[in-house]
Amino acid sequence: MVKAYVINGLGIGCDEEVAHAYEKAGAKVEMVHFRQLLSMSKDKLFEAQIINLAGGFLHGDFGGAGMYAANELEHSGIKDLLIEFADEGNVIYGQCNGFQFLVKTGLLPGINSDYSKQILTLTHNDCGNYRVAPVMHKADQAHFAFKGIDMIQLWCRHAEGKGQFNSKYGSVSEEEGEKNRQEVNKNHVILRYVDNNGEPTEKFPFSPNGSIDGIAGLANFNGHIFGNMAHPEVSIYSSRDPDWFVQKDRLRRQGIKAKDLEGEIMEGQGLKIFRNIVNYVK
Repeated sequence: MVKAYVINGLGIGCDEEVAHAYEKAGAKVEMVHFRQLLSMSKDKLFEAQIINLAGGFLHGDFGGAGMYAANELEHSGIKDLLIEFADEGNVIYGQCNGFQFLVKTGLLPGINSDYSKQILTLTHNDCGNYRVAPVMHKADQAHFAFKGIDMIQLWCRHAEGKGQFNSKYGSVSEEEGEKNRQEVNKNHVILRYVDNNGEPTEKFPFSPNGSIDGIAGLANFNGHIFGNMAHPEVSIYSSRDPDWFVQKDRLRRQGIKAKDLEGEIMEGQGLKIFRNIVNYVK
């Protein structure tokens, strides 16, 4: 049976929802504290096939929370072991703070399998505040987690999700930033924010943060390390869809009563992502 480590602790608040999503998808789940992960032995780490870094107020979700956690990883000595874990065909997936963590550690995007440095950052939303909204995403490149998915509406809830390769006062030159931007867009983007026409956008409210080129999710070269700002665990049930009451009324008109709302009818779009992940590592 597929085993997933769902990381919790240090303020992570979505771990139970993520654990439930993996269980619904057919995996066995073990909750692992973030500090336990940092000191875990190779034998224990490789008992699982999935490591999930959930979101939800890591380190209080203060500015740069992902970097705080990334610094802990860099000083733990486990980073190379995580890379080996993924190279062996296992999966490391991060949502929201978990995605920030993977980006800040350099595990994403890992251009040319170089995980030694940070390539881009995820910074403050252009809207200037913490944004909670359902957002339309488009799968950009073939990836096992989004198999059978073209467009998907997922809940976003974050304050720092804007992808950025360089800035006026940053340490990365405009030339280097543009080079990284082109490489990432070509080989590492798996999700983008899109407008009503299905076109990638940086414009609010279609993009909750103004991320460059509409970048919403990234993967490394083999796709085994990947992440996105959205929270697919919120969308494993149809009743969490913002259009749920419209859908339920449509079902009622088709003769489907409230007591019959179960099974596939109640499965949300987000569940497919977790099922795809579990099926991939079986």
